[in-house]
Amino acid sequence: MPVFIYEALEPATGKRIKDEGEFTSPLELLRWLERQGLVLLKYKPKKHYLWESLFQPRVTRRELAEFCRNLAFMIKGGVPLIQALEDLEKTTDNKTLARAIRKLRRNIEGGKTFHETIKEHEKIFYPIVQALTLVGEETGRLDETLSAAAEHLLRVDEIISNTKRAFIYPGFVLVSMTAALAFWIFFVLPQILTLFKEMRVELPLATRILIAVVSFCTANWIYFLFFPMLIAFVLLGAWKNRQFRFYLEKGILRLPFIGKVKRASLMAFFFEYSALLLEAGVNLMRTLEIMGQSLKNPYMDEILKTLKARIESGFSLFEACQATDFFSHLELRMIGVGEETGRLVEQLRYLADYYYQNLERLVAVFSKIIEPILIVIAGLMFLIIALALIGPIYDMISQIGASY
Repeated sequence: MPVFIYEALEPATGKRIKDEGEFTSPLELLRWLERQGLVLLKYKPKKHYLWESLFQPRVTRRELAEFCRNLAFMIKGGVPLIQALEDLEKTTDNKTLARAIRKLRRNIEGGKTFHETIKEHEKIFYPIVQALTLVGEETGRLDETLSAAAEHLLRVDEIISNTKRAFIYPGFVLVSMTAALAFWIFFVLPQILTLFKEMRVELPLATRILIAVVSFCTANWIYFLFFPMLIAFVLLGAWKNRQFRFYLEKGILRLPFIGKVKRASLMAFFFEYSALLLEAGVNLMRTLEIMGQSLKNPYMDEILKTLKARIESGFSLFEACQATDFFSHLELRMIGVGEETGRLVEQLRYLADYYYQNLERLVAVFSKIIEPILIVIAGLMFLIIALALIGPIYDMISQIGASY
């Protein structure tokens, strides 16, 4: 949709207003200003540059949570929705979010509902936020559902941060070790080993093996340079394949310790979403559908499809979960008791808190376990290199001493 920069006059005060906005045509801009009681003075289409779209700031979950919470406070305080959006637009630092808020306000002024206009910005407002705003508008509790959405977004952000933290540290250490090893193989060792050859000392087996490895690496350095790029390119292409991602996620869940971290993250998501949406009044089928749109995990998506198919066939949530062979006895027991007693939301909330705390504990333990393992691996690699160098160096010193 084209963007117009315009200048308008407020007849009552004589004030000139300069602004910009998205409109399908100049006629729509004129009609919109007329509804605001403004007179269009001049306008021009805004030029779009490639770098503007490339470097457009992304709206984070925390920024969206802040918007939802502030909007909820203002609505609860009696501020009209359009006025609240106008105030938030002025105080929002993120330009992408401010632009989206401006569009929300103008669409609502044009006769659309808050939920309808939010749906037009799916990349900014997540499916769960859209669902909660719909429930809030239908029940007259928009301030409550927006507050719930804000709390949920902050909780999800914490879950994602904890999961990333578990994998970032070992990944950083692994990259650092690889870089250090590459520096030794391609820059340090070739000079030292060349010196050994020139001294014509008898080399032990470990040194001869090291020379062969270094010679092979230096002779084929071009492959070592482009091979990681090729692997990254292949993985990037494979990542677009849904079946590849399905088996990858399934494989990760079966890994000894990493699988536990991944599963705890998925379960925290699943029970957090379920509890929040069911408590807001969204039916179970719609809850599972929204969850599938939000998680974007092929393996979890298959489980959600199984749950929906079983529930559509007349089975309870407990029976549907039991049929997937994915949920543990604890989870099944909590869901079953919740359905029997009519307190399913409370049980789901308990499970969400349980896995959230479990994820925090696993992240802390994972960091403590992986650190000594990586240190031992790095120590062994450089110990082998050191042992391969010590023998020839000792022989060289002995020859020099004997010559004197």
